[in-house]
Amino acid sequence: MHLQHLILDTKAAATSQQKIACLKTLRIVVKNLADPIKNADPKFRQLKLSNKKVKADLTPCPSAIDYMKAIGFVVVVEQDGEEFLRIISEKAVSVSNMEASLNELNNAIELLQPNKTESFSEEKKTPEGIVIRQSSSISTATTATASSSSVAGRMSEKQKARLLMEKKREREAEEAKAARKKTADLIKQDKFVRENDENWTSKQSAACVKSGSGINTFRDKYGEN
Repeated sequence: MHLQHLILDTKAAATSQQKIACLKTLRIVVKNLADPIKNADPKFRQLKLSNKKVKADLTPCPSAIDYMKAIGFVVVVEQDGEEFLRIISEKAVSVSNMEASLNELNNAIELLQPNKTESFSEEKKTPEGIVIRQSSSISTATTATASSSSVAGRMSEKQKARLLMEKKREREAEEAKAARKKTADLIKQDKFVRENDENWTSKQSAACVKSGSGINTFRDKYGEN
């Protein structure tokens, strides 16, 4: 929802280029958090809001701060007055959630910048949140890609936001389908073991282990009165 606000520009009059710059900064942060090694490093779990580059990218798009808070960041003010967006050390980072957020950010950038494919591997972030974008080659789009990009370029902001949500729903549906398949496979595997492993025995659950003497009614425990 916060990305929708950012694309629709409901809180500020940011230009498309400002939105793209903001989304790319968010994408770099989220990409680092999707790495199980990097997300344990404090320097990748925070953004210094007074950093000139970070401030320039985030200030035109207030919804970006809301988005960061939604994925686990909090605003922290140090004793010297410096403000940071930070995921506190006690909070575990979900790699799967960050991967999903990264996918959403990629979709949002694609919607706002449909005619330009920039190599993400050439974007880097310093510990203080400074984004370094090296010169990258623009890939030659195929006819099909050019056609879809042309359509995306003519979309209104609301249409782009709706398309972003539709892609999110499709991804969630695919994840749910994969989860159901995994469960079905486990059930089949369990059935095969039961039928073919002569050492397999049925085990009672904790709820079934209690004997009759172990189950007391309220009257047994507290009496008639």
